[in-house]
Amino acid sequence: MQISISGQHISIGNSLPEYAEDRASQVVKKYFATAISTNIHFSKHGLQFVCDIIVNDGTGRHIIMKSSSSSDDIYSAFDSSLARLEKQLRKYKSKLNDRHDRVKASQIKFEATKYVITPSNYGHDEVVLQDDAPIIIAEKAVEILTLSVSEAVMKMDLENLPALMFQNIHTDRTNIVYYRKDGNISWIDSK
Repeated sequence: MQISISGQHISIGNSLPEYAEDRASQVVKKYFATAISTNIHFSKHGLQFVCDIIVNDGTGRHIIMKSSSSSDDIYSAFDSSLARLEKQLRKYKSKLNDRHDRVKASQIKFEATKYVITPSNYGHDEVVLQDDAPIIIAEKAVEILTLSVSEAVMKMDLENLPALMFQNIHTDRTNIVYYRKDGNISWIDSK
């Protein structure tokens, strides 16, 4: 497994990368021997150190696990982020293995485009929007996957996403799951 460790505008020295590589390797290999890469990124926001960990599973299932944590100590930020990642891996290991046995290569139902737009009137008081069109600040091609509702919730949780659109494997309809402000998950099923 390839482990990449980087720091943004901070020096991470020699001992932190050794510590992070050793611990991350132990945790990831314990649950997924087929993981092909792990990226660990450190940054500093104000007085807080932030550690982001991203694991790419090499089984062809396109599964990425993400974890993030912050602390006033860089080692604590890493340990906390790794603990969250381990909790996710432990929680979903059996579901991921069961799903792997029945997933076919034709999992992608269709492609779409994801746009990042600015909220209306957010810092653009003097800008007049033509035809009420929002200002697009980024766009990216995405694949809409065929999943069950529980698989969609699992994917949303593993990838640390606020919402996920998918094609329901049982009904063949477009569905969305998202986290509500109260911490519960909502599921929208189209007709």
